[in-house]
This record gives sequence, C-alpha cells and structure tokens, in this order.
Amino acid sequence: MFPTVRYLILWLTEGCNLRCAYCYRPNQGAPKAMSREVVDQALTLAARSGRFFHVQISGGEPTLEPDLIAYTAEALQRRRLPATLAVQTNGTRLTSELIHLFRRYAIQVGISLDGPPPIQENLRGGAAKTVAGIRRLEAAGVPFRITAVVSEASIGTLDLLPLFVGTFRWCQGIALDLLTVKGHALQGHVAPPKHHSLRVGLQRFYRSVLFVNQHRHQPLRLRELDRLRRAKASSSTSVFCPAAKGESLAVRPDGSVFPCGQTCGEKDWACGTVWHPDTTRLRRLCGLAQPRGADCATCHIRRFCPGECPSRLIYNTAHHASLVCTMYQTLWELWEKPNGIPDGSKAQRGKGGEK
Repeated sequence: MFPTVRYLILWLTEGCNLRCAYCYRPNQGAPKAMSREVVDQALTLAARSGRFFHVQISGGEPTLEPDLIAYTAEALQRRRLPATLAVQTNGTRLTSELIHLFRRYAIQVGISLDGPPPIQENLRGGAAKTVAGIRRLEAAGVPFRITAVVSEASIGTLDLLPLFVGTFRWCQGIALDLLTVKGHALQGHVAPPKHHSLRVGLQRFYRSVLFVNQHRHQPLRLRELDRLRRAKASSSTSVFCPAAKGESLAVRPDGSVFPCGQTCGEKDWACGTVWHPDTTRLRRLCGLAQPRGADCATCHIRRFCPGECPSRLIYNTAHHASLVCTMYQTLWELWEKPNGIPDGSKAQRGKGGEK
C-alpha cells in the first residue's frame, strides 16, 4: 500500500542562475526540466490517500520554468485536489507575470535570503536582483516569507536580517535552516556555525525581531519558535517534518523519487520513480529525530522538542548534529525568560503576536 503523502516536493528543474557557496545540488550533468507527465503522476501519487497535502515547488531555481509553475497550479485547480501550493525561489527572476500567477492561484512564496545584501552577495550572489524581486512582491501586495541558511559566515550578521526584511509590510516571517554539510559545503567553502557563535547570534537576532515587531502592525513570525510553541501546546508527540513520519515525497525532473527534498538527487537515496515507487525505501527516514551527542535526558525542552531534520542528522557530523539543540534551547530561553532585552519587552512580545 502506498504511504500517505502530506508533503510533495517537485524539483521542476536542476538548473540555477546563481552559484551558492554551499550549493546542495548533486552534480547531475546538464540541467533538466520536469515534464508535465511527471508533474501529473506525482500529483496522482500525492492524491491517492484523499487527504490534504502540500506541494512545494523547488529546484534548482524553479522560476527558470515559469510555464511549469503555471501548469502545476492549474492542474491542482483543474483536478480539485485538496492541496496548497508554494514556491521557494532566490527571487532574482520575479517578473510581473509570475507575481500575477502567485496572486491568481494563492501560491505561497518563500525567498531564500541569508542576510543583508552584502552577506547575500557573498554567499549566493545576485543580491541586487533578489532585493528587486522582494520589492516587486511588496509593490504587488503578495505575502512572502524568508528562509535563511545559517552558517558561520552568516551568523554574525543574522541580527541585521529582521531589520532589513522588517521594512517590507508583506514579509510575514523568517525561517532558519542550519547549514547541511553536503554538496559544496563538504569542500569547506562554508561551515556550520559554532555553538557559541550560534547562541550569541540568535540572541542578537531575537532582539532585532522584538524591536522590529514593536514597529509593525503584523509581526514577523519565527518558524522555529512557532514550531516549539505548537509542540508544547499539543498533546501528541511532535516530529520535525513529514519525512520523519514517512509522509514526504520528493521528485526529480526525470521522475525519480526520494524521501525528502534534502536527499533529492542523491543516488543512495533513490526510491524508484513516480510510476514505480519503492514504498519501503521511501520510509527510511522514519523515526530519526535525536541528534547524536545530544543530552536529551537533562534538556528542559525535551518534552516538546520537535527534534532535528532527519536527513540533516545523516549528513552532518556528530559535532554539527547537536547544533539544533543550541538553536531550540536558545530561542525557548529567550521566549520564556528574555534576559537582557530592553525595558518594555513584555509589551513587545505581546504586540509581536508570539504569545
């Protein structure tokens, strides 16, 4: 029996117009684009259970294939599938036509931005075009969220990110992805943050968010803090993502399938194709949650910790794996007992929509 798919990742293309210093994509030769037949079959697999699911358009840079984005949105609507749709983009190619498409089909927009423009330029390139894309979304009134990869190269200026994106009314929040040691990151171009620099950087980052939210009508949300709060409020055991429950499916342009977006394209993680998926291998990430070296028995958030990204547990070394503990513990301590934040912090937390 095919497993329930709650999270479907479509790699519309392996091509990208940027050259990130830590690019995760495996070297697969000439870039390929997904066919409409693969899109249709992937949606069919996700719809089998009849339950709600989310479709995440990714890559490569998916806006290199605007017609495929439109086709996916139209297929979901035409087939009346119970799903939401989102796109993760570097923001450098956001035309008025694409933005109109986002609005028409209520496509959620995620922008990959690791810091203020100088940091973005250093780590990803194309900073000016990304900022221009954000401004086009803002002008059109299209909501968007920021996803930042957190590395040793970016943690020192992470506190500047809320100050920058907070000026955009339609920016809804920030998500923090700890660097995964794969791809170019394996070659030492960019390293994960050290535990001390991560803690200090998050403290400064959090205070910046509080400051920004004091001056915004709609607060910037923090995905990681929201994840902790939902887990604490829930009576059921929390997991990091659908892949940890075997409910994730990532599809490459050629139709090959993988357990999650992080493993997508890695030969050792291939699980057949959208026409002949290997359901047993698709569940290989199930149950993976606890970082090696983590002292969960004495952790004050152990009862509601969402755990770590299961694939990141595999890719990152034992030293790097427990960084997620530092991140969650630091954010929760700041939320629960925000030592050292300016006077009036309680009012800021309330206005920030985080309590």
